Amino acid sequence: MKALGWNCQGMEKNLNSTKMCHLAKMISSTKPQVTFISEIKSSKVKPSDLVARFSMCESIVVPSRRRSGGIWLMWTDDLHVVIHNAGFHVILATCINNTSNMKFGFVCIYGDPYHLQTT
Repeated sequence: MKALGWNCQGMEKNLNSTKMCHLAKMISSTKPQVTFISEIKSSKVKPSDLVARFSMCESIVVPSRRRSGGIWLMWTDDLHVVIHNAGFHVILATCINNTSNMKFGFVCIYGDPYHLQTT
């Protein structure tokens, strides 16, 4: 299984920005089955936007709070993903590889720089 994780530090203005074009190239060149992007700093993107822009099968979006945080999880049709919990700091999922039937847990964490606010 291939996974890609990236602390984006802000997606810029939209999904066609320079930073998002760079992300699309990384996804295209590495062909990950699951991609986790943190610190998006946007609350306007919908899961369907990510599926269309990055040629993924499905996705989940946890929007930012004002200009802080925001996390995305996207995956291809190589995996069956069940989301157990999705909150501002974490996404917990179970993944099953559709070819090998290997099952594994997947934890995505956004570590807020303001530790006193982390609960």
